[in-house]
Amino acid sequence: MNTEQVTTGYKKLQEGLFESTRRLWLASLGTFSVVEEESSEIFDQLIKKGRLVEEKGRERLSKTKAELETDTHQLADKLDHQVSVVLQKLGVPSRAQVQDLTLRVEDLTEQVERLAPKKPVKKTTRARTTKTATKTSK
Repeated sequence: MNTEQVTTGYKKLQEGLFESTRRLWLASLGTFSVVEEESSEIFDQLIKKGRLVEEKGRERLSKTKAELETDTHQLADKLDHQVSVVLQKLGVPSRAQVQDLTLRVEDLTEQVERLAPKKPVKKTTRARTTKTATKTSK
């Protein structure tokens, strides 16, 4: 091999390395550009999916809360009924019975007050008692 062939081979190797390095550099720039563009798109897609998940979560929470409130009301009604049954067995009057009796007592009280004669209050008796008490203490 002569010097010219070695120099030519060296130049071809150098040109090949330069071209490979340049292509690698351009591929890196292209990768960076694609990642930048797609990362924005991916980020936007992630935000969109996050909003959907949040909305579904809120709907699920609202539905669960409504079911819990319904179940709580039903349980409270059953408990009230059971307590009423036990109190009735023990002979304790119900709230409605007590209210009914209260109204009847109020009606009877009004009737008695209307029928009863009104007694006048004697002021002279009180005055005499006070004078007598004053005289005896002196």
